[in-house]
Amino acid sequence: MARAQEFLYAVVGAGDFAVEKVRGLTERENTTKAYSELVDRGRTLSTKIKGSASTKKAIAQTRTARSQAKAAATSATKAVRANARAARSAATKSATNS
Repeated sequence: MARAQEFLYAVVGAGDFAVEKVRGLTERENTTKAYSELVDRGRTLSTKIKGSASTKKAIAQTRTARSQAKAAATSATKAVRANARAARSAATKSATNS
């Protein structure tokens, strides 16, 4: 719970910091420059996150889990169809024997 609370404080602090910076911008040139810097900063951070080992590991785990879920769904579908065929066959045999 403490980590979640710290994260929330960090987000609020970042928002406050951004508001403070925007209030300090009075000229259009400064605003454009600040925007460009934020874009560059965001792009750099995004690239770091995409390239991090933990992100790559999470992506691989997600792919594995998705593959396992698809395989389980396929197996379940095949089992249901096989059971339905067996039930039809048993019903047909029972009806012909009666």
